[in-house]
Amino acid sequence: MSCTKCVELQRDLEAAERAGDQTKAVDCRVLLRRHPQHDGAAVEIGALPRTGGDEK
Repeated sequence: MSCTKCVELQRDLEAAERAGDQTKAVDCRVLLRRHPQHDGAAVEIGALPRTGGDEK
């Protein structure tokens, strides 16, 4: 998926998970699912491109 907003949300999600911020991580997941560009279709988290940087 090449959606810039989804890539940004995925980065935020990964950073929140690394920091242990579960509230932010849940917020990011909800925003990814509700992103209007995808017409209400759920976006599979695993289908998003992995960002560079610290990987788990």
